[in-house]
Amino acid sequence: MMEKLTIAQLQQMRESEDHVEFKKGENGNVSYNGGNYTQPKDRRKCILGYVTALCNEKGGFLVIGMHDHHPHKVIGTKQCENAIGELESKIYRDTGIRTMVYELYDENHLRVLVIQVPSRPIGKVFKFEDVALMRVGEELKDRKST
Repeated sequence: MMEKLTIAQLQQMRESEDHVEFKKGENGNVSYNGGNYTQPKDRRKCILGYVTALCNEKGGFLVIGMHDHHPHKVIGTKQCENAIGELESKIYRDTGIRTMVYELYDENHLRVLVIQVPSRPIGKVFKFEDVALMRVGEELKDRKST
């Protein structure tokens, strides 16, 4: 795994080019596994869906607590507050992907949650709900259908 990023570095990153996905998640409302939704395309927009897609696309970062418009403004999040080790364990248990999860704080003490996702091993594709996901623009698509 790479070194931890800083908020200043995250603010300058571009989603597609830098393999990073930004979510506001102010109240900790980014779904872990999409369980609140019935449509598959909506269920995929969850922590496990993004982790799977990033892993399949050479790794990257899921950042919660920053606006998705560039330059990315910190808005803060309560997502997995006091439970980042538990989140790391659950992601590994449910996907087999070993992420690194950490918190950053800006000068106003607003919290950002970063999930650093490794690249998949050569020859292996990870799936979420039996679908091998990849990011295409703002969407999570089945690798087979593109």
